[in-house]
Amino acid sequence: MRQFWIIGAGTGAPEGLTGEARAALLRADRAFAVPRLAERLSALRPVEAVPLSQLAEAATAAEVPGAALLVSGDPGFFSAARSLRQALAPFGEVSVLCGVSSLQAFCARLGERWDDAAFFSLHGRAGGLLGAVSYQPKVFALTGGQKRAQDLCRELAEAGLGGVRVAVGEDLGAPGERIFHGTAEQAAALDCGDLAVLLVENDRPADPSRALFDRDFVRGKVPMTKQEIRWAAAALLSPGPEDTVYDIGAGTGSVALELGRRACRGMVYAVERSPEALDLLDTNRRALGGFNVLPVAGRAPEALRDLPAPDAAFIGGSGGELPVILTALREKNPAVRVVISAIALETLEQARRALRECGFADVEVCQIAAARGRPAGGHTLLTANNPVFLLSGGGLRDA
Repeated sequence: MRQFWIIGAGTGAPEGLTGEARAALLRADRAFAVPRLAERLSALRPVEAVPLSQLAEAATAAEVPGAALLVSGDPGFFSAARSLRQALAPFGEVSVLCGVSSLQAFCARLGERWDDAAFFSLHGRAGGLLGAVSYQPKVFALTGGQKRAQDLCRELAEAGLGGVRVAVGEDLGAPGERIFHGTAEQAAALDCGDLAVLLVENDRPADPSRALFDRDFVRGKVPMTKQEIRWAAAALLSPGPEDTVYDIGAGTGSVALELGRRACRGMVYAVERSPEALDLLDTNRRALGGFNVLPVAGRAPEALRDLPAPDAAFIGGSGGELPVILTALREKNPAVRVVISAIALETLEQARRALRECGFADVEVCQIAAARGRPAGGHTLLTANNPVFLLSGGGLRDA
């Protein structure tokens, strides 16, 4: 039976291989790796350079009893090893041998522990770190392609996190290895390539499990959705941790910041046309650590045009454009989930009708009438807030 070894090559330095990995590499009849690893490991034995997409094909076509396939880092840490194993399994027995991940190698160089870090791979992928850095004290990311280390740091700085500590490791284990220590704002000026890793430390992360109370916000004269309503609205919308969310008519940002804690690895775009409200929104997001909430100045639906497609949207104010806004949301994502708040009966009926006409499924309506206790002499009296309707719908009805 043919034998294949998928070997974690760590940073690619021959001396960084484990004893088990080194023995398997030397025992194999032929060995294959991407050009960077093949060049570095050829000091041990001949290694054939093959593009990553052709590794499995090259190994199976070799028709030798034993073949080694080298992958960078550790096969269990954001690696191609899983797809390689699936491709090789029909042709023989596959063994996976661990290596030192870039996370382990980098943190060892820094003298940092890594068991308290959140891990992300943005190598060749879209996305960002604003949510993770807002709510985590330590974040590690693989970078490259669309999102290089300096790009991620620039996003952090532009959102208000320019002062967080960062370390960048480029070409770890190679002769040109470079390690940078500084702030996100300073790292934004670097010129890093595709083989760089990033460690970000935030000394004051927000706690995403903590609900936000009305007293937490600077309000001014801008209307604000009360805490009981936004808690219910956030639960109805139920954004996932990595979702993209809109808050349309964001006001002070109270709902957007609540949603930002639920979408703690995603993004919330807070759309607002009032300059006064936008100033308060920015003040509140900075004070409460919700840097994954980005203010968007403008009027919906025009302001939504260049935003990423939403997974969920809260509409607290539509400026009379609710049907058009719902249509725009549907065009961006037919499966978008929405929650609309309404105070007036006329708005309630308009929203209910618009949701159905725009094809949203599972439309539901609830009314919330909350009252809060206040001290009066030796007693506690209840003061009622205005009742609010919440309408929810998600996805398209079956045709």
